[in-house]
Amino acid sequence: MTVRTFIISLCCAVLSGVSFSDAAPQLGSPALRNALDVTYNTWRLHMMRGNYEGWQSLTSSYRQMKVRNLAVSEKRPFPASLFRQPMAPPALAPLMFVGALIDGPTAAATYYGKIDLGLGVEPKESNALVLLFTYERGKWCYDQARFFNLSKLNSVKERLQRGDSSVLLEQDGFHPQGVIPPTPKACNAPQYIAKILVDCPGRLVKAKINGISDHEFDNTRQAEVISGGLHMGMNSMYITFEDSPTKEQKGALLVEIYIMPETPGNLPARAVHYYVPVDKLPQSGNVNINITPELLKTMIPVKSTPAKKK
Repeated sequence: MTVRTFIISLCCAVLSGVSFSDAAPQLGSPALRNALDVTYNTWRLHMMRGNYEGWQSLTSSYRQMKVRNLAVSEKRPFPASLFRQPMAPPALAPLMFVGALIDGPTAAATYYGKIDLGLGVEPKESNALVLLFTYERGKWCYDQARFFNLSKLNSVKERLQRGDSSVLLEQDGFHPQGVIPPTPKACNAPQYIAKILVDCPGRLVKAKINGISDHEFDNTRQAEVISGGLHMGMNSMYITFEDSPTKEQKGALLVEIYIMPETPGNLPARAVHYYVPVDKLPQSGNVNINITPELLKTMIPVKSTPAKKK
């Protein structure tokens, strides 16, 4: 299933009498649905009102730090920038609830309908919205949302439209995470904003940069901001390559790291370029990322000299 994941920040609610098991995801009860609905709707209200303390109380610990580190790493003011996102958390009232799954201390609630992301364009097609939650601090906390474009998944779309909750058990995209990830370390403000770009068809790539910024790419082409950015001189990266669990056909592999421009008109500076043809094996291990004054000079566009008139 193809999925676009977006973070519309986070939320929570209390559910009494919850028990967790090590079994596969199970369809939840009406009580679970009610608790998750209250969680998300309360969180959404805090987001709409710009209530930072409310957002903190209703957000998973993992997501709180991820959102904070992203803002800091992009040199954006935090928490002020939290409430300046281009997308708005969609309302649940116009959507049909399909079902909720619970797996250990995590849950996922799926809704179907025309999802309004607050971008000023009225949605024309019905799709799926999956809200993810974790149970921590004695309550359900909102973590993030997944948006599924169902235009090429007709059978899934038909079953969701009928309210067939059994489809949630069959598609991984509707599943909760199963475990609560460890909370990342807080990063410092960067000297240079930086991104890692990975194109890895058929492969699973994991990278840890400067001992703090963790990245995982599975059979995708994606760029991510490096937590804490990069600094002048030597930076470190440990990177590993495996076959993707998706078992997709392998293609050529590309890993690049860029210093991002902060001066209007400047260009990104490529600090790492690692390309592996489809018939070669990538090598896991340590990679040095050396930021030099000469590299930074490449960010300044070269001005062309007008041709002299004869």
